[in-house]
Amino acid sequence: MKLNKAFGNNVKNFRYRKKYTQEKLAELTNLSVTYISQLESGLHTPSFETLEQLAKALNVEPYEFYIKRDFKKLPPRVDMTTNQE
Repeated sequence: MKLNKAFGNNVKNFRYRKKYTQEKLAELTNLSVTYISQLESGLHTPSFETLEQLAKALNVEPYEFYIKRDFKKLPPRVDMTTNQE
C-alpha cells in the first residue's frame, strides 16, 4: 500500500470513529470538503500545517496517519447524521 493511500485510509477511519462527516471535518480544520475527500482517496499529500489541523480535529498524533493498518472496509458513503460529540 502506498503511503498516500495509508494516510487517506487513516483519515477516513479516524473520522469515522469520531462520527464526523467530511463536512464536519472540513469545518473543524478550515479545509474544503473536496480537499478532505481527495486526501481520503490518496490523491493529495497534506502540508505539515494541514497534518497538524487534521490531527488536532481527530484527536490523534500526526504520525498515526502514516501507520499502515488493516482497517475493515468502510462503505463508500457512511451515514453519520447523528454526531455524538
